[in-house]
Amino acid sequence: MTEIFFNAQSYPFTLSLTLVAGLFLLEIIMLILGGSFLSMEADAPDMDVDLDADFDIELDLDVDTGLDTGLAIAPSGLFGLKEVPFMMWLVSFLTMFGLSGLVLQSALKATIGAPLPAVLAALIALPAGLFGARFIARVIARIMPKHESEAMRTRYLGGHHGTITQGVAKRGKPAEAKIKDRFGNFHYLRVEPLDDADVIPEGADVHVIRRKDGMFFVVDIT
Repeated sequence: MTEIFFNAQSYPFTLSLTLVAGLFLLEIIMLILGGSFLSMEADAPDMDVDLDADFDIELDLDVDTGLDTGLAIAPSGLFGLKEVPFMMWLVSFLTMFGLSGLVLQSALKATIGAPLPAVLAALIALPAGLFGARFIARVIARIMPKHESEAMRTRYLGGHHGTITQGVAKRGKPAEAKIKDRFGNFHYLRVEPLDDADVIPEGADVHVIRRKDGMFFVVDIT
């Protein structure tokens, strides 16, 4: 394995594992300083649609077919990108990609006497890296705390459904709404009706719309 590690045909995999080692070293330094590099989050961009230049509505790309396939249509859902902080996902991908590539090249050298060209081997190892990262991300997501998780920030709750839990929502007099995000976490927002004349009672089901200034308005869907 040591010989194949330094082989030119294994360069993509050697580089990947070297990056992982570097990231872990950086994480140790960050932990000593009181931070955490791997828990840093890079939010995947959400699709917003402007409504009269004042409102934006998020579009959920997941399609409910009634079948539990375990897959999402968006690549970020398919490969587990949104289930854990991005740096954790990246380390998982680089590790699985590097290890699967080295195993592939080592096995080929032992059986046919020569490894594959680096580019071809990388293309073969890429799916193993992506789906390996998805598996690891889902395992980590189950271990991470579910209550008030940072997995989905409050600003991305536009387009979700919730329930008025405290008070009566009127324009200028917000009420509290309980919103469940796509990860199963609950968020509590102060919301007002979208329509000036609407009065939304406690217990009503609502659809959340986020204004560009960060304010949240809701539409009664009860």
